[in-house]
Amino acid sequence: MKKFLLLVMVIGILLPVKAVTGKSLDYSQNSNWVICEKSIRKNCDVDLFYVLPTIFSDKKHAYMRWHDDARLQKKARMIAAQHTDIFSGYSRVFAPYYRQGEFRRVLKEINMPVEKQTFIRTGIEDVRNSFRYYMKHLNNGRPFILLGFSQGSVALLEVMKTELADRNINAKLVAAYLIGYPNMPKTFPQYPYLRTAQGADDTGVIITYNSQAPGKVKSPFTGKGDVYCINPVNWRTDDKIAEKTEHQGSRFFDFKTGKATDKKSFVSAKIDPVSGGLIVIPAVSGKYDSRSLGGGVYHMFDLNFFYYDLRANGKRRIQAFWK
Repeated sequence: MKKFLLLVMVIGILLPVKAVTGKSLDYSQNSNWVICEKSIRKNCDVDLFYVLPTIFSDKKHAYMRWHDDARLQKKARMIAAQHTDIFSGYSRVFAPYYRQGEFRRVLKEINMPVEKQTFIRTGIEDVRNSFRYYMKHLNNGRPFILLGFSQGSVALLEVMKTELADRNINAKLVAAYLIGYPNMPKTFPQYPYLRTAQGADDTGVIITYNSQAPGKVKSPFTGKGDVYCINPVNWRTDDKIAEKTEHQGSRFFDFKTGKATDKKSFVSAKIDPVSGGLIVIPAVSGKYDSRSLGGGVYHMFDLNFFYYDLRANGKRRIQAFWK
């Protein structure tokens, strides 16, 4: 289980996206989508566009290869289903495959200067192309939520920089949940149409946080500059603690069976104003960090800890959007 969790973690930081390796993917082909719900279901007034975290580790290949790998496809479907379930009860789901950077290679790049990084660029361009295909052929004028985790969040922010410059597209964004994005800035002077959430029901905004243990934690996701974070329990950006009694619930998965276990009022959470990290204290002690990322870095559980808080918040922002 620990090994699998490490592989689904994503390490990434903001990259320019000029170079693309190989031929562009054709998103008119179903084989390039993990999930593609074209039919409109009852009570689904919005769409969810979701991008996977890193699920690929292979010393021989720099980018994920899924077309001839049934095990990798199964893993992608399982993780996508678990993550999108947060919002899928009230949204259609679209989740593209993309040539994400391989785990070990991306991990080595995380602290390099932007201009020296390589292995996330191709994936970003794939996600951009898949989003453009979705908007042109599948969206049909519907509002949408963006959801990414880690490398998926990195790709989505780059897509937002280019695609949300179009006011017609920007006007349809309910919210962008870019969870586990490393060292998210609080403002975007070059992209004034990108805004970070300041409360529980503002719309067209970016939401992110990075979970970590109390105490001094050396994390690749926090501590570098004026880092943005919002508390997903009380939806504040200051350091007021959200107690366990406010927590709506966590959901944890057995990665062998897929069985889900829910835990209500399980964590308290507080923003560390110095590092920009979200200090999380679970009711039950456990192994929530990993050797690869460092002690006290709870990155792999960013979504699990706040599963039901995110679900409720999605509904709230949709209501605010329609108003």
